[in-house]
Amino acid sequence: MTNLNNQSINSNEETVMTTIQQLFNEFIQSGGEPKVTSFKRHLDKLINSDIKQLCSRSGKTADGNDWRSELKDKFGGRGAKWVFVSLENIRPTLDRFVTEGIDIEAYDNFTKDHGQAWIRFSGGRIENGVQCAAFEVRTDGSTIDHPKQLHYIPVNELDETITFMNSTPHSMKVEETKKEEVTEPQEVEVEEVVMSEEIQESEEVYEDVMGDIESLMEMEDMDF
Repeated sequence: MTNLNNQSINSNEETVMTTIQQLFNEFIQSGGEPKVTSFKRHLDKLINSDIKQLCSRSGKTADGNDWRSELKDKFGGRGAKWVFVSLENIRPTLDRFVTEGIDIEAYDNFTKDHGQAWIRFSGGRIENGVQCAAFEVRTDGSTIDHPKQLHYIPVNELDETITFMNSTPHSMKVEETKKEEVTEPQEVEVEEVVMSEEIQESEEVYEDVMGDIESLMEMEDMDF
């Protein structure tokens, strides 16, 4: 088996060398200089004019549509990479993360509080033979890259599955714990009864038990 592989590799190399020699001969016959630098420039021109176009078609489908580029354009606007999906849609991926030992608790709680999950577009991928849009699931925080934690959505189901956020989870503050509403005790207005400080001074009436002092003095001077 190894000998067959080696023979195949050697055969391919010989084919390539033969093709290069033919190109070189054609270059010389057309008036090119028999120099490595001149021939290299000739090859560069061929690559730019003919080969690049062949390479760019590798991402296209049979009908000629470059679906990866179309996906990239779809999510290329400012803030367009972040989308919402339903909790039901994201659940199988989160369950898979758990089996891989990934901590999803914080992300799971945040998304349940919000009623939907947020994911960030990564690119076009072939998953199980299906053209899919791949999205990062950033379980450790939306500002941290998670290139290997991907959620896949088939391209033909994309429009009915996602909702564009037109913002970021950080800006929308969806990764913050909801504060419990604390009802402040109402202040009870206590009606203060102010006692009047105006105290009426009662005039004390003193009885003059001694009577008229002058009359008493005259009585003392009288000689009985």
